This record gives sequence, structure tokens and C-alpha cells, in this order.
Amino acid sequence: MLPFALFYSLALVLLGLAQHHRLRYGGAALVLFVAALIGYTGWAFFAVALSYVLLTAWMHLKPAPLWLMIARGVLWFGLSALLFAHAVPGYQGLVVITDTAVKTNSIASSLYFNHDKVLVAWSLMAFVPLFRSSLDTRPLPNTALTIAALSTVTALPLLLAAASGLIDWQPAVPAVFWIFACANLLNTCLAEELLFRGVVQRWLHRHLGPWPALLLAATLFGLAHLAGGWTYVAVVTLAGLAYGLAYLWTGRLIWSVLMHWLLNLTHLLLFTYPLTAPPAL
Repeated sequence: MLPFALFYSLALVLLGLAQHHRLRYGGAALVLFVAALIGYTGWAFFAVALSYVLLTAWMHLKPAPLWLMIARGVLWFGLSALLFAHAVPGYQGLVVITDTAVKTNSIASSLYFNHDKVLVAWSLMAFVPLFRSSLDTRPLPNTALTIAALSTVTALPLLLAAASGLIDWQPAVPAVFWIFACANLLNTCLAEELLFRGVVQRWLHRHLGPWPALLLAATLFGLAHLAGGWTYVAVVTLAGLAYGLAYLWTGRLIWSVLMHWLLNLTHLLLFTYPLTAPPAL
């Protein structure tokens, strides 16, 4: 089922980039139907996901009075929150590993190839450009300085996590590296950056200016990871600032997506993952 899981997520991402409306929406509906037909998803999830596809099409293609736009937006955010939280009825991600330490001295964790958050990425690509400039930029003077600055701000969250004891130096390539790399890019980084930078930061940028938008979007991103504790929130907020700066300096969301993915891969390759296991008693 893993090859189909990769196809499913990649197909939805590519369909999200499609310019032809029938391909974008009809193709997504077909992928969801096939996924339910072969048992990759349940039919209850299919019903909710298809409703989400139809809602996105309605919002994107049909103008509406203000009250209806607000109602549709509230419904969209509600369904998107369920997808982000893996809380859609009938949802069950494809289990890759369960309750296993992927590296020495790491806490046991599970890895899923999820099929819900990628739908949010697919939906948002109808409204938020991934490759084109979509933000009033504050660029640095030259490309070399931009690369150096982005490299520095990407390293800071990992340094803070290491200094606070959340993670430790542990370079190694885990057996699940390539599965993690694909799942993290397609099912996590795209959706989170499209939402937090492409929607939240861009909206705040228009209403409050670039620097308050950067700080608030990063803070909200950090608070969304509150389940990991306040130190973890601080680390993720700092990471959000790095991703937000990539968006602000370049104006292109693809760079914040790649920064997010690079930081996560660096974490997996060079440190304990996701966190250091507590010492044995």
C-alpha cells in the first residue's frame, strides 16, 4: 500500500497545481474514490474529503455575497482543522512504524503516511501561489547574503533544541529516511507552510505590516505544537520565524516549504528524533 500512498499524495499535490478546473477538482475526486475503493481510506473519510473538494470548488469558482463567503470560509476552516488534527471520522493513516525508536537514544515514536493534511495543501493551492511571488518582499541586498542568512536562521531552532536538552547529537541515516522524507514534504511541510505562511502571514502582512505578521504567524505556528510543551513551542516558534523570513525575503512560498523540509531532514539525520529518550532508571 505504500507505493499507492506516495502516488496519492503526489497526485493531489500535482492536481493542486493544475490550472484546468476540471483536472484540479475532477482529478482530486477520482484519486479519493480510487483510494477508498482499494481500501487506502475508508468510505466515511471519502465522504468528508469529497465534500471538502466540492466546497473548495464552490469557494474558488463561484462568487458569493459577503455573508455566504464568511459562512463558506468558516465551514472550510472547520473541515481543515479536522484534517490537520487527523480527526475526520473514519480516518486511519498508513502505519509505517509504530512505537519504535528510529535512532539510538531517541524516544519511541510512530510514523504514518497520512492522507488527510495533504488535502488542505491541495485546497490552498487553489488560492495561494506556491511558486509565483505572492508577498510584498523585504529582500536582502544579494543572493549570497540571503543564502547565508537563511542557513543561519535554519540552524538556530536546532541549536536551541539541543541546548535545552530536547535533542542530542546523533548523526545517522535511519532505515525510514526516504519514507520520512517523502511523507514529510508532501503531507506536512506543504500543508503547514501554505496555511501558516501562505494564508496567515500573508493576511496579517496586508493588515498589520511585515514584521508583526512575521512574529504573529510564527507564534501561532509554535502554539499549534503546544502538546510538546512550552520549550518545544519556543523551538517551533523560532523555526516559524525562519520559514517566515524565507517567505518575506523571497516572496515565494516554495522557499519556506523547502526551508521547513530541510530543517526536518537535518533534525532526523544529525540529532535524536523526535526527542531524546529520558535516561533509564
